[in-house]
Amino acid sequence: MKKLGRIITIPNIVAFTVVILVGGISIFLAKDILHNGYMIKEESKNIAFINELYSHSYKLIVAMHHFLIDPDALYSQESLEEISEIEKKTTDYKVREEADLHPAKADELKLLEAILNDIEGLKGVTVVFEEFSKRGRLDSDKLVELEEFAYHIESTVKDINAIHFDKIAKWQEESLSNMWKIMILYIFFIPFGGISIYLGHRLVTKKFVKPIKELASATIDFSEGTFDKRVHTNSKTEIGSLYQSFNKMAGRIQENNELLNRFNEELEKKVQERTFELQNTNEQLHNTQKALIRTEKMAALGQIAAGVAHEIKNPLNALSLNTQLLLREVAQKFGSENEFYETASSIKFEINRINNILEEFVRFAKFPEPKLMQNNVNRIIKEVFEVLLQNAKNAGITLQLSLQDGIPEFNLDETQFKTVLMNLSLNAFNALHQGGVFEIKTELRKGNVILYISDTGKGISQKNLEKIYTPFFSTREGGLGLGLSIVQRIIENHGGSITCTSEEGKGTIFEIIFPIERF
Repeated sequence: MKKLGRIITIPNIVAFTVVILVGGISIFLAKDILHNGYMIKEESKNIAFINELYSHSYKLIVAMHHFLIDPDALYSQESLEEISEIEKKTTDYKVREEADLHPAKADELKLLEAILNDIEGLKGVTVVFEEFSKRGRLDSDKLVELEEFAYHIESTVKDINAIHFDKIAKWQEESLSNMWKIMILYIFFIPFGGISIYLGHRLVTKKFVKPIKELASATIDFSEGTFDKRVHTNSKTEIGSLYQSFNKMAGRIQENNELLNRFNEELEKKVQERTFELQNTNEQLHNTQKALIRTEKMAALGQIAAGVAHEIKNPLNALSLNTQLLLREVAQKFGSENEFYETASSIKFEINRINNILEEFVRFAKFPEPKLMQNNVNRIIKEVFEVLLQNAKNAGITLQLSLQDGIPEFNLDETQFKTVLMNLSLNAFNALHQGGVFEIKTELRKGNVILYISDTGKGISQKNLEKIYTPFFSTREGGLGLGLSIVQRIIENHGGSITCTSEEGKGTIFEIIFPIERF
């Protein structure tokens, strides 16, 4: 296993070594620059001293020129003093330079020796000055000849200064070169250092910070109940060991938690099963009671319907037959526009209406069992909508379909289902006497096909909402009150259920549930 300390220490040692190396080279170069500066300073003193010699040689030449032009003891005295000063300073400077045994001093010593030789030659002016002082005769040619020594001294002094200037230029060049070396070193070191810091940051982030953050995040999730949280890393360091330990701990806790959850789930499942069984038993008992009551009612109603139909049908048929004969007689004698013919027609109409009521009543009492076949509920709804389109247009009603795709086919009696749709649609159209929106919506949810049949009509009052499925209950004038009762019987015979929610002035929604798995 790799040690984190070693991984961190080695890059730090390398970085420290690089910093020391760069710093050492920079210090060494800076030392040379300082040394060259010191040498330039010392050499500047020598230049100043040589400049003094140059000044004295210049004054000597000027004094000798003045003496040639205007022989005067003042100029001769000045010339002798300058010669003496030059000799003294040159000798002192030579002694000081000879004390420095540096090989580079050889050329300068030769030039100093040449100056001293020229001074020895210049001492001949003393004879010229003395002869002029004693005899008053000036040997101009001799003085001009001796003046050449002064010019030579001036030239030699310039040569010495040139040596000093060359040394200063050399030291300046070395210092400038060292400065460039330091600059180049740091120009290279800055991006190198920046890249190194960036790579170091990436390395630390990848190898240490990010794994620690992931582990901290996993710990937080784990503390909040996410026991399946795991962390993964390729690190061979202590962080890898920490990840493995966390995963082992998390695995054990998750196993214990899953055991506890399974136990709780099984317990809850058993409680739910018992509760569900009790609820189903109670619901089945309730439904059985309701079905038994409804069956008894339907049986009694069937018997009554059969008896009533038998007792009424025969005289009703006789009335119908005699009415037809009466209509024919009246039409032959008085014509079809006579009031007697209209009265007889009204009688015929009412007889037919009574006959229709009896047939509807008998059909309700002896409603047939559904003939179940695989059908597509969306297709049937579309077909019914096609039938309703013209009536809706005439009544100013907007039809809307919201049919969910992918609803599977299931066992359904198409004829009875169309009866359900038509009865609910006609009820909605009657409620939408001033226009509005009628919508059918389908959706598949939890193994059930659900229909929502809604309208924006006048709605149903709460006191009537519980009575709408009661046979012969109707709030519409002339209504028989069997439509919703038939709808409920058809849906229940299909194993489904129907509920209604309504609010006066806002509309009505019927929700029909067909459980597919029961078919």
